[in-house]
Amino acid sequence: MSGFKPIESLQVVDSLGISKTVFSHVSNLHHLLVDWERYRKNGTKICEAIAALKLHECTDDYFPRQTDPLIKSLLESCLALQNIVDGINIIKRQVDSLAILQKSEQAVICTWSMSMIAETVSKVYDILENEICLKNTIAENIAHCRDENVMEVYVKAWEIENYNVEISAYLFADVGLPGLTSER
Repeated sequence: MSGFKPIESLQVVDSLGISKTVFSHVSNLHHLLVDWERYRKNGTKICEAIAALKLHECTDDYFPRQTDPLIKSLLESCLALQNIVDGINIIKRQVDSLAILQKSEQAVICTWSMSMIAETVSKVYDILENEICLKNTIAENIAHCRDENVMEVYVKAWEIENYNVEISAYLFADVGLPGLTSER
């Protein structure tokens, strides 16, 4: 009976498999959040360029020729941000499934149980889902704005992350990934 393994050792092997999978998901989440920050900054530059056109000085039936490509670029940034949210949703669903499989509160990565990781990923998804809705609204409003002061409000609203994803910082630190820095 030398091939017989107690149930406890099987649990350890299973736990190691889940840990590797979770590490991969957390790394992918980190990569998506880095991309989010890059596209958000790009969108900020585009919003500032649109504001610099001084549309408030133009007549109602005239838009400078630069307006159309800038608006299209802003919409492309919104689409890229939406794709990131969709990617995070995939990770969320996969991590939720792993949390169902790993019913114990045993640590999977450092001190993080599977349910804690799933909850954190779910919060990040919810935060960015709200943020992309806001960014889409801002982009739509910028495309139709002629008021200089209101345009500045929209630019600042795009620039500022109204929903904070810092809740993932400890998870990334425990996995050995760098924090998400933002130069605002």
